[in-house]
Amino acid sequence: MKELYIDCSQGISGDMTLAALSHLGVDFSPLPALLDAAGVACSLTSWQENRAGGPGMRVEVDWKAEAQPLRHPADIAAIFRRVQVKERVRGRALAVLEALALAEAHAHQIAVEDVHFHEVGAVDTLVDILGVCWGLEQLDCARVTASPLPWFGGSIQCAHGTLPLPAPATAWLMQGKPVQPTTATTELVTPTGAALVHTLVDAFEAPCGRLGRLGTGYGSRPAPAGLRIWEILESRRGSGAQEQGGRESVCQLECHLDHLSGEELGMALEVLAAAPEVLDVLWLPGVGKKNRPSGALRVLCAPEDEAAAVALVLRHTHTLGVRRALMQRYVLPRGQSSCLLAGCEVPAKAYVLEGRSYVRPEADAVRERAAQLELGAPALRFSRSDAGDEGQDGQA
Repeated sequence: MKELYIDCSQGISGDMTLAALSHLGVDFSPLPALLDAAGVACSLTSWQENRAGGPGMRVEVDWKAEAQPLRHPADIAAIFRRVQVKERVRGRALAVLEALALAEAHAHQIAVEDVHFHEVGAVDTLVDILGVCWGLEQLDCARVTASPLPWFGGSIQCAHGTLPLPAPATAWLMQGKPVQPTTATTELVTPTGAALVHTLVDAFEAPCGRLGRLGTGYGSRPAPAGLRIWEILESRRGSGAQEQGGRESVCQLECHLDHLSGEELGMALEVLAAAPEVLDVLWLPGVGKKNRPSGALRVLCAPEDEAAAVALVLRHTHTLGVRRALMQRYVLPRGQSSCLLAGCEVPAKAYVLEGRSYVRPEADAVRERAAQLELGAPALRFSRSDAGDEGQDGQA
């Protein structure tokens, strides 16, 4: 699984991102046929281009119909659900679309279902969203980091008249993101580009590791610089912020269940807890509507595993809907280690808190060692001080 670093200091748009991924080696030629089968007839043309930013690629989307219908978010979502792609691609694309639709709804102060896309929702943007998510899958990308976004001013003419820059939808999506000053008075970050960053970027931080290939993507505007995407080989971060500690993104999935038997619920929790895409599972029992015994199922996963985790929840619970929220969490610096437990070396978690190092044996290792000694697991952790080796070894 790869990590990609997006240098968007010169701006980002959907077509620039597609072009940069193409320059990295992604073959987009199968994509038009997949979209045609889903009801969108289009073609993709790519070519090499050289500007001040160095050699790169351009990608252009064309469609057969002279005029495209106004599409609501539900219409585009239906296309994404019909297209034959992997679930992680579909999940990412739907998440980007949701972010863009929410931004447009906020910009125009209307309900999300009333949003209808003009230039932002033409076929090229539909293809940009799906194509970028499809390209990430072709590169086997599990983590995306990015530079701060460029700040720009000025105004732009669109179907709604003269808008200040950043455009209202872009400005809404840029909230909470780091920016760096520029003197530009042209649109550097488009709504689609902002939605891609908002949804797909796990952290805004400089690359850490060995640099691999570089892909440079140019857009339709004659800007001299483009969007650059680096492959990060042998990343020194570990997984997210875990080795160094700090803040990382995590996705929380939740649904209420009142229709499963105890046996079915137990099997679902067991499968979810064992799934590699799932970080943690929590069941909160309660009472639901009509005074039925029910509960809340919460599943934590990495953002890049969201689609796979949702599929698991749906498959093993048959709930009719899953809520999702992208959150930030703080984690301590941690890693894998080992420690002595009752005279035996076992796997353990190592972590640092307030400058001091701690080691905690893995729960499965405690259970197995206790079984070997024919003891209850608490006996290894709460031994008497005069219990000899077993008591001393069991302390972290």
